[in-house]
Amino acid sequence: MSKNFVFSSVGDNSNLDQIMIGDMNYDVYIIYYGNTEETFEKFQKLATYAKKRKGSKFQNFKYFYDTYPEIIDKYDTFFILDDDCIIDVNSVNKMFDILRKYNLKICSPSLLPGSKISHRITVQKNDRILTYTNFVEVSFPMFSRDALTKFMPLLSYDLIGWGIDFLYIWCNGLDDKNSYAIIHDIGCINPREHIKKCVKRELSLIKNWAMRDKIWQEYAEKIGCPAFYKLVEYQSIEK
Repeated sequence: MSKNFVFSSVGDNSNLDQIMIGDMNYDVYIIYYGNTEETFEKFQKLATYAKKRKGSKFQNFKYFYDTYPEIIDKYDTFFILDDDCIIDVNSVNKMFDILRKYNLKICSPSLLPGSKISHRITVQKNDRILTYTNFVEVSFPMFSRDALTKFMPLLSYDLIGWGIDFLYIWCNGLDDKNSYAIIHDIGCINPREHIKKCVKRELSLIKNWAMRDKIWQEYAEKIGCPAFYKLVEYQSIEK
């Protein structure tokens, strides 16, 4: 068994088949929220583990984390991916290596052309290996065991994506300047909205989807976490 854990909550339009075939240094755990038996059976064959359950990515990961601690305890690094993320096996393998090499708490690959860009600091810069930041986007964060352990007790089942990326940095020390990074040596694609709209967004059917911003604002106030903060890039490691 690998020490590396990959998780995604997948529907019927997932791009993640590509990371479940090949020379992987990780195991893949899937929760399927779609409605097609054939698709679920495909993931059962490809993944280390697959189960049906409705919910968003972190809702389903929290369910898995709380339900199967004996499985979580076998791993020391965790990569939690959106199911529409486009990335290859070699890049996933290398992400785990980089997190360990640079002793990172939380990191993510950078975004390649063709991606939806929500935050400019996530765009790939070809002249560097990584840049330390105070922000790692919720679409595809990788965690050390210690970082995940500090984050999960404060992750609420009510949260639906929005604000979770601020929460896990805050849980691990917002002022830390060399533990969180965007990995520019590795790129992935987060498909743009106009691409996603060729099919109805399955996650929009999740209960309270339209209220996810309000839910985060209220929860952040309750626990004393900043609902938003200025994103900062610190030192970079050049190639």
